[in-house]
Amino acid sequence: MNYTIQNKYLKATIATKGAELRELYDTDGLNRMHTPTNDTWNRVSPILFPQVSRIINGEYKVDGKTYNMTTHGFVRDAIFNVVECCDDKLTLSYSFNEETLKMYPYEFILEVTYELIDNKLNVLFKVINPMDKKLLYMLGGHPAFKVPLYKDEKYSDYSLTFERYEEVRQMILVNNFLANNYEEVKIDKPIKLEHSLFTNDALIFKDLKSTYVDLVSSNHNKKIRFYFSDFKILAIWSKVEENCDFVCLEPWNGIQENFVVEHSQMGVLEVGNNSFNTHKFTIEVI
Repeated sequence: MNYTIQNKYLKATIATKGAELRELYDTDGLNRMHTPTNDTWNRVSPILFPQVSRIINGEYKVDGKTYNMTTHGFVRDAIFNVVECCDDKLTLSYSFNEETLKMYPYEFILEVTYELIDNKLNVLFKVINPMDKKLLYMLGGHPAFKVPLYKDEKYSDYSLTFERYEEVRQMILVNNFLANNYEEVKIDKPIKLEHSLFTNDALIFKDLKSTYVDLVSSNHNKKIRFYFSDFKILAIWSKVEENCDFVCLEPWNGIQENFVVEHSQMGVLEVGNNSFNTHKFTIEVI
């Protein structure tokens, strides 16, 4: 089921499946999000929890017991319950159950709140631990923005500009797996979007000083300003195929940095017993 929230600047549609943002329309009636298709990508903005990326053979251990986790976790296909719905705000919730405990041996409640404030959409995650022991998890967003916006534009007309000059660590994937493998890079000019950027999958930057990145076109003034300061990592992903008309800006917290199977060693975050953590990213539509 889909729910719509709106104000005089924006209209957002969110699905109860995965608590996924599906559409984000501006005042010109233009949807800034990717339109899912089987030919390009059939998702729009999945939530990554409690796993980010993939693990070898899908297996990891907690207290010596082996569990299996799908790539990017399981909540992106879960059905959330609506906690609150009003004109410009929607909160959805998903809790542990018998099936999740088979994959992920922690009790949890994940709340996701979408709130429109002027021309911004805030996306707030609240990870609640109802247990009397610590909860380990990873969390990420995966919004795909439409590129190009207009039919007479090209993908390469678009670029990404960080708020600040960056000297940052870029993670180098090993056989498409995350690993403790980095190189130092300088980002001193806009990153021009080309499909060839994604030949080796995503660009993954850690410890950025910038609080936002702009997705801009050389043809007009419409842009997306994406705020991610609550997250330690920003991944940029699309596909190498020329027909792929999107770019994903993925804020991540907690990733597997080493080829290990013990969950406690996988770069996870933790929530203390009977406590919660919050993480937020913001989409400003300009």
